Amino acid sequence: MAGTAATLRIVISLVLLSSALCDEPSKLQRKLRATLNPGCDICENRTDITLVHIAAESDTDTIHYVWDFTGKPTILVALTGKDARFHINWDLLMDSKPGSVNFTESPRYTFMAVINRIFQYDDADDRAMLDAGSNVFVYDPHEFTWNRSLLWSNEKDAMMAISAGNDFLFKLNAYSTKDHGMDFPHLLHSSNSTQIDIVFNNITNRFANPRFAVELLFVVSEQAVVGSDFEVTKRKTLDDEHTPGIFEIVDVLSPGAFTFSAGGYIEYRPVSYTNPARLIASSTETRQSQPVTIDAPSVALKTTLAFALYGDGLGQRLVQGMNVSFGVSEDGFYRKTNYTTMTFQVGYGMPPAEELSAFVLIVAGIGIGIPLVVLTGGLLYVCLKKLRNRGRFQQERL
Repeated sequence: MAGTAATLRIVISLVLLSSALCDEPSKLQRKLRATLNPGCDICENRTDITLVHIAAESDTDTIHYVWDFTGKPTILVALTGKDARFHINWDLLMDSKPGSVNFTESPRYTFMAVINRIFQYDDADDRAMLDAGSNVFVYDPHEFTWNRSLLWSNEKDAMMAISAGNDFLFKLNAYSTKDHGMDFPHLLHSSNSTQIDIVFNNITNRFANPRFAVELLFVVSEQAVVGSDFEVTKRKTLDDEHTPGIFEIVDVLSPGAFTFSAGGYIEYRPVSYTNPARLIASSTETRQSQPVTIDAPSVALKTTLAFALYGDGLGQRLVQGMNVSFGVSEDGFYRKTNYTTMTFQVGYGMPPAEELSAFVLIVAGIGIGIPLVVLTGGLLYVCLKKLRNRGRFQQERL
């Protein structure tokens, strides 16, 4: 009974410690300040013009996130001094003129991810691969009419929902702390990253065996030099606590990120969900191509925030692109559910590393510790009993 009571006390103590650690609030690392269409006189009460600027301030610097849907959807991450401000000339921006956006001081680093094109292609051989021979229908996001349905922010979080019809849905988040996202695949974010979630919902099937792919373009302030390319790395993780069954993370790193840990990146888990419930049973895979250099970037990025900031100077910047396709052989193609997703992050520095949570460590400790306590107690009991029996036997002999 005494051993059982001691074991029970250990269990209760560990559970209380687990609860205390899990309930400990995350430390505020940056203070967010979000502004919709800053300085735009023609944008009042309009949901079809959307540019959100978020200043994520620390004691020493500011990271600026810009979610721009005035041209092709572009996500900007810019590191500046603490007091730098972001300015827009709206007349020039709406005419896709260079120099229409700027900072009051030169950014220390900028990284942009542009959703350049969306492809629906016919996967006649069920290879789940977009290649040069595929029959493709191209969607140009610059031609979409966007409707902003939600924008919410405080000093800890910012969130926006925006859509093109009911077909292409985007949700964007910015954060002040390190934590996991609310929705699957529960990416681990930091205060140096912003998350983008894309849904392709009930889009008309133009082929017998349709699949989707996205062309992403990356623009960084690093100079374009021969042999300097984005690098795709895949990290294995033993922790499937947050995304069950998905043991891989894909990082696309700028040269500055993988060389000096002071560049930009996008990060995602190679999973796409085919149902809004986002369960393991309704998941499929994603595949990505290798990044390639974009020729004539000033032309390719004419209707983007990148051209508004850099203009013809894009020719000196590192500009590369890659495709991410959704689906795997024998998953039924897009037409099976008419629903697929992609979730990724854009950030500065290096992607945050996954760690086992305090709850998992404590549960593991309970799982190992209690049997060890019971085993130790049992061995002590057997040893003591043998010693007593031996003493009793010697007394009887005397």
